Amino acid sequence: MLKTTFVIALVLLQMTCAFADGSSLLNASADVTGFGKIRYRAPLPATEGSPIVLVHGIYGGASHRTFRKLLPLLDAAGKRVFILDLPGTGESDKPRKFYTIQDLDLFVENFLAEVVKVRATVVTESLAGTAALKVSSARPDLIRRLVLLNPTGINSLATPPSQREQRLFERLSADDAGLIAFYDNLLNDNSLRFFLKFGFFDDSLVDDALLEDFRVMKKNIDQRFISLSFVSGQLYRSFEESSQNVFIPVLGIFGAEYENFQETAPSTAADFRAIRPQFDYVEISKSGSSVQREKPEAVAEEILLFSEED
Repeated sequence: MLKTTFVIALVLLQMTCAFADGSSLLNASADVTGFGKIRYRAPLPATEGSPIVLVHGIYGGASHRTFRKLLPLLDAAGKRVFILDLPGTGESDKPRKFYTIQDLDLFVENFLAEVVKVRATVVTESLAGTAALKVSSARPDLIRRLVLLNPTGINSLATPPSQREQRLFERLSADDAGLIAFYDNLLNDNSLRFFLKFGFFDDSLVDDALLEDFRVMKKNIDQRFISLSFVSGQLYRSFEESSQNVFIPVLGIFGAEYENFQETAPSTAADFRAIRPQFDYVEISKSGSSVQREKPEAVAEEILLFSEED
């Protein structure tokens, strides 16, 4: 469990400050088969137990910084925590490549097998959960428990891209100058504020400290390839398909006030429960889709309780 409110608050403040200038806590690299150099941070010294691996989602400006408020709470609890930048994002290699969900499956499997090397609790954000579910079905020797933070696959990214999305992909994948301009516009402050506010119940949290997590990615121009893959709907798989033959414990954590900026309705815990009632589900009040940013203490508590169960 978390040690004391004071210690947690202090560590959280220190970690938030560490990220405030766009700096990174990733301090190691590994060559992961098929994906080149992947930047990550291994567990801190003197931590123990089965590891927890934090895997961020994919969207414009995605990186390990999505966990900057959650990570210190898990560290403070003495847990062995890995955090990383997915291929195509952040400080990891970013080849000129447009990604599919199968690429993400393979990466999650290879990173767990080659870097983590022991059975772990995997915590995923958004569509990364789709890949982790697939891996846990095929390789339960790698994943002992799985936590899904606001997963996709029901009302979003459950089907192939629409005609409009496919046309966008075909146009920009063949026009690199246009793709660079598209990526630059995706990460300007006005766009960021618009999209990020859908992720929060409390809009005041969309402040300069949060924007800086994404602004720093604007310099990462080669992140445009995986960003287009996401925006144009190429990274899709239904929750029903991805959760087939998954028999490890799974916990879905949802922001109860999640809003969707698209035309489709936001998915709720009830939608996922209807498909896989065997999984556990928690809704955290007064939070949106960025539940790990908005309510990090509540999310950390759920992860710690879930990861410690037999």
